[in-house]
Amino acid sequence: MMTTPRELFERLHAPDPPLILDVRNKEEFARWKIEGPQMPETLNIPYFAFIEDEEASVAKVKSWIAGRSRDVVVVCAKGDSSEFVAEILKAHGIASRNLSGGMVQWGRDEIFRPIPTPSPLRIWQANRFGKGCLSYMIARGQDAVIVDPHRQIDDYRDFASRQGLVVRGVFDTHLHADHVSGAPTIARAEKIPYWGNPTDFTGAAFDFVPVQDGARLRIGEIELMPVEVLHSPGHTPGSTCLLVNRGYLLTGDTLFVSGVGRPDLGGHALEWGRDLYKTIHDRLRGVGDDVQVLPAHSSGPLEQRPDGTVAARLGDLRAKNPSMRLDEESFLREAESAAGHAPVQYARIRRVNLGDPASADELIELELGKNECAMSRR
Repeated sequence: MMTTPRELFERLHAPDPPLILDVRNKEEFARWKIEGPQMPETLNIPYFAFIEDEEASVAKVKSWIAGRSRDVVVVCAKGDSSEFVAEILKAHGIASRNLSGGMVQWGRDEIFRPIPTPSPLRIWQANRFGKGCLSYMIARGQDAVIVDPHRQIDDYRDFASRQGLVVRGVFDTHLHADHVSGAPTIARAEKIPYWGNPTDFTGAAFDFVPVQDGARLRIGEIELMPVEVLHSPGHTPGSTCLLVNRGYLLTGDTLFVSGVGRPDLGGHALEWGRDLYKTIHDRLRGVGDDVQVLPAHSSGPLEQRPDGTVAARLGDLRAKNPSMRLDEESFLREAESAAGHAPVQYARIRRVNLGDPASADELIELELGKNECAMSRR
């Protein structure tokens, strides 16, 4: 028996989520785990322990699940070792399911959910729940634009087709470091414009349409929706927010529900941190409190609203987001303390997102793990 990542994620919303048996090695397990709104009880027994001493390993599992009727989902990196262990457990009378595709697929899959909007505007948030990456489809009538897409572009094309939409353009809010962008690929495949801030994308090995502060985007021959481009440097020098219909602020990695984007990924923590502080306190000052913030990342499923989306009123973030409540000196201290702790693969991902070629196997390896784009509170 197997379960898909989407099925498992939905089950983690239930009051009695399944038990998770993770059979990766201890280092991989420590770095990245299955998470949900209802955090599952998890046991880590490496795969090789079942090979070396099956009876002892099964005994540990039996002791762990004793007295509980919930089934066990077995997890590994790609779904093959966990399938082997799940068969062992079933042979010993333990109900178990294998997570198909393992943590690779857990980090790849996403769920599209609608953001409540007044007609005729429509916005969907695509939550790549295993990595905490959020992207958006914005539409009016049949015309749509995609913001911050991941590299599995068929997910967006299939979704647009099911909704009867025609994708007219694609936008990256900044040069991403934690995942490989699908924006250049979508732009080439659909022969549509790819917008980005030249501060981040000048020198890229692909064509893009440079956007500047205060610009309004036009999709095809019509103005698809009032979208204002707000240059918001700090996470990167070219970070850009999109204000849609003056009611929805797509903040990229500038501002999150529980924090802000880390300013140290380019090696300029203090300089970029000062820019970020000015962005969230000065440049966003004119944006009203009732505007809904739609970020490009989530720190985890606990940030989800009851409808499953990750969003918040800007006024609520001004009052409750810890990073927005710091004075400038304290903010810069935190920015400096986060420096030097970025995953080593982030520098390579940034180069790939500027057009450096990478094999399919390398892309999978680069994206393993949850995003670490928020400024850490150490």
